[in-house]
Amino acid sequence: MMDKNIERKKSLLDTMILTPLKERVPTVGVRHVQALLMFFYMLVTMLTRSTMSIAVVAMTDNSTVTNDDIVYYDWENTNIILSSFYWTYIILQPFSGYFFKQFGLRKCLMGTMLFNGIAFTLIPSAAASFGSMGVIACRMIQGLLQGFTFPACHAALGLWAPLNERSKLTVLIYSGCNVGVILAMLITGWISSSVYGWPLVFYLFGATTIVWCIAWFFLGYDSPAKHPRIGVAEKHYIMEALEHCEEEMSDSNLPIRQILTSLPFWALAICNIGNTWGITLFDLEVPTYLQKVLGFDIKTNGIISSLPQITQLGLSLVFAPVTDYIVEKKVISLMNCRRLFQVLGSLVPAATLVWLAFISKSQATLIIILLNVIIGLTVFLYNGSYINHVDISPKYAGLMLGMENSISQMVGLTGPIFVQYMVPDLSDILLWRNVFLLVSVITATTATFFMIFGSAKIQWWNSWSASNAEAEQCTLSAPIIENKV
Repeated sequence: MMDKNIERKKSLLDTMILTPLKERVPTVGVRHVQALLMFFYMLVTMLTRSTMSIAVVAMTDNSTVTNDDIVYYDWENTNIILSSFYWTYIILQPFSGYFFKQFGLRKCLMGTMLFNGIAFTLIPSAAASFGSMGVIACRMIQGLLQGFTFPACHAALGLWAPLNERSKLTVLIYSGCNVGVILAMLITGWISSSVYGWPLVFYLFGATTIVWCIAWFFLGYDSPAKHPRIGVAEKHYIMEALEHCEEEMSDSNLPIRQILTSLPFWALAICNIGNTWGITLFDLEVPTYLQKVLGFDIKTNGIISSLPQITQLGLSLVFAPVTDYIVEKKVISLMNCRRLFQVLGSLVPAATLVWLAFISKSQATLIIILLNVIIGLTVFLYNGSYINHVDISPKYAGLMLGMENSISQMVGLTGPIFVQYMVPDLSDILLWRNVFLLVSVITATTATFFMIFGSAKIQWWNSWSASNAEAEQCTLSAPIIENKV
């Protein structure tokens, strides 16, 4: 094994010496083009995923109609429609690696994005022909196809992102999530309130999937080895940086039983499941609350619903270097750092939820401010329990996240169904009080469990199979990638 590693390093050195200067590893190269394509992949995916929370308000509110040709529906199951996406969302996630290996990342993303776009574009026709059940069917198809989304981004980073550039490329790719949600809220609200009406949203965003597929067909590739136009130096640079990690991790024995009997794992898993439930509920239900309780028109609704995403972007840019400083300089212990951000990302929003629960309709401005605080501060969870997988097991962090995420998504999809039955009259602010209080209790309880029983020390089962420092570094950034799911 050692001789093989030496030969690889010698090959890379010879390549760099013999390659002309213009062929040296470019500062901005093919790897950045692939990352940019994945940025737009996330953006378009979020356009076709997040739009529904605003669009369903427009589809069921005749006050938004400015064109007599635009229809609206008297549906009582809007929360079921919102949750239907997640009914099928987890089905393909466990098998995504198999599909990527069998068919290649390029074909899988091309196919899933194309049919996702078709299903999304057909929603107006499905609503006209089959009512809410037609919309639910389209959303279930979308959920199934979008199950590849975050595993695909992880796979792309594993194929194209050298270790010393992975953080930057990860930020580039996953910023597409926030940008996509912001655009979905703003554009959907604006178009729905215009003479064109809500159907245009589905045709417009559906068309973006076609544009992305065309770009991906011509520019997207499975790996540096399969890219026909990549420079020799950049190709060797990427492949040499990633090859050792893949080999070392391929034969590892997975300590699943050890993980499942580990208290630190369950501490962070229970905390993240509680967070996912509350966040999913709020992401889907805030537009309905703003329209039914506060009476905001669809355009204003879209603007207000996008504000928390803007808040999150701003906070992440400001506090990212602060977090690095705290950890690097050891201002406080690593676990206390996790506890600090868990307080900011869970307990402060939980306390604010109690405040929100007892506010009257007349205090609309204060309600908007509190919603921004509640949703915006959840960005701190990425420095708390969401990144704790790295602390307790750098090597098996991806495995833990996969196990945890399957449970989180199944629990998360119950949020809208819960609202459907807890708030039969969506305009009754007193019924919403019960929702806010329950979310507050669950969030605070699960966060407290993590802060008491969680750990930031590497667990003994992290060394369950032989590994070296390079193999552990290979997985170091994986949890940061998958925490977005």
